[in-house]
Amino acid sequence: MAITNPEAIRFVNEQIRPLCEEARAICARIDAMTTLWNSGLNSSFPNTTEVVTDNRVNEGVSILTGANINSAIGILQAMKAASNTQIIEKPCVRVLLAQ
Repeated sequence: MAITNPEAIRFVNEQIRPLCEEARAICARIDAMTTLWNSGLNSSFPNTTEVVTDNRVNEGVSILTGANINSAIGILQAMKAASNTQIIEKPCVRVLLAQ
């Protein structure tokens, strides 16, 4: 039986498809970030309380430590690993642009 309810179709087109496109783009960005991280940049961030000194505290930006960065990387990679890219890509309409 076909799904023809206009509200259901609008839900797919306004919620599911756009969110899946965003999720696909995030997964691609996580892949690119992981490649950069694993290229040796990870050695710049010891998993300690050493502070990232980007001089942005005056802008109201939070101070990050090497441990914060390592934790964020781990969470992002876990999110990517938990996603089923075949399911996420199926509803996508637009071409994924290079990240």
